[in-house]
Amino acid sequence: MSTAREATEVYPMDITKDHASSPKAESGFTLLELLVALTLAAIISLIISQVGNDAQKMYDTTISTVETYQKFRYAMDDINENLSKMIPTASLEFYNDRGRTRGYWDEGEEIPNSFGPNMDGGVPDEYDEAATVFERKYILSNTRPGEPEVHSNDSIYFKAPVEINGVIRMANVEYFLADPRLLEEGAPNDGKIPADEELTYEDSRRLVLLKAVRYMDIEDVNSNTVVIRKVINELCSNVTDFKVEYFYDNPFDKSPGGYMSPSVEQTRELVDTEFDIRQERGTLARPFLYGGFTSRLRTTARAGVRELETGSFKPVLFNYVRSKLKFSQLKPGDKMYIWADGATQFPSGEYSLLYNSMGRLMFNEPIQSSTWSQDPGGLRFRAPYVPPSFRISVRVLNEKGEEPRTLTTVIKTDN
Repeated sequence: MSTAREATEVYPMDITKDHASSPKAESGFTLLELLVALTLAAIISLIISQVGNDAQKMYDTTISTVETYQKFRYAMDDINENLSKMIPTASLEFYNDRGRTRGYWDEGEEIPNSFGPNMDGGVPDEYDEAATVFERKYILSNTRPGEPEVHSNDSIYFKAPVEINGVIRMANVEYFLADPRLLEEGAPNDGKIPADEELTYEDSRRLVLLKAVRYMDIEDVNSNTVVIRKVINELCSNVTDFKVEYFYDNPFDKSPGGYMSPSVEQTRELVDTEFDIRQERGTLARPFLYGGFTSRLRTTARAGVRELETGSFKPVLFNYVRSKLKFSQLKPGDKMYIWADGATQFPSGEYSLLYNSMGRLMFNEPIQSSTWSQDPGGLRFRAPYVPPSFRISVRVLNEKGEEPRTLTTVIKTDN
């Protein structure tokens, strides 16, 4: 019995006391271990911080790129929407039709206003007959490394159907670069940057791409009073360059076609092409029009084969023989208005082109006067046209005025 009790009365060991008194438990981190741990922690912190900074920079760059391309997309979509609907016209701006060429503008018929002819679209203080590309440049007086000194400052002015307040109206549309400060100061010509204007780099970052829409509005239906209204929208800010090129190909010369600016087309005159480039105030202008009311060009026409059924004549020979002008951009169906200076009996009117053979034009409509059967000289003409496509380039900086990016798009017209 006693043996059994002794077996059951065994006291447990004091584990806590024995563990605490062990040499291993009493030892802590050494100074070297602590320094290594702190160093590793610092390195890891720096890596995490660097990764975070890189991620933030990447995020900022991405956001900046997205914002820049959003500007591009908005501007290009707007230009494509309107420019693709460009129509041929020899009476671009607004006028009161009371002259001899009914349905066409004659000199002195333009509607006046306090800002000049038709609110200064196109060429200031002049009436613009046809859609026109204006080629201009501006020069930066202070440039940063890699920044070009000469920049494109083009504009394009044309007629197209535009939606205004939910209504489709025939309107004049113009895209151009402007300085917001000039607009704020009420400067004329909608704040356009003049050709060869010297700007500082800071100034160039302020330029904006604007769209001006001008249209005729009936103010009083009963009195038929009309007014010319203008709406200006900003399409893109921080723009440094706006370049407009048009596709040109003369099938009657040996030069290949391509996208042109007025200066390029003017240079190609040396290799036997045709052009009608205007140069004024440091600006090269390409109107899309043959002849015109203010043009000095005169031409001849000849009565052609007599039709037995109708007894009428067709002008099978109509050409401008003293130059390289071949009417190369006209195609079957295009309209030409022909009128005489008064010395001939040519029946003035609008004719539609049947075909073009090296500048000799044949029309669909017969001559309505049987008395016209000889070669009258001094005939005047207007023949507007639309290029098959345009190439638009826009160069934009980000909100910090850095990271220039250029986007180019090709716009096909409906004609």
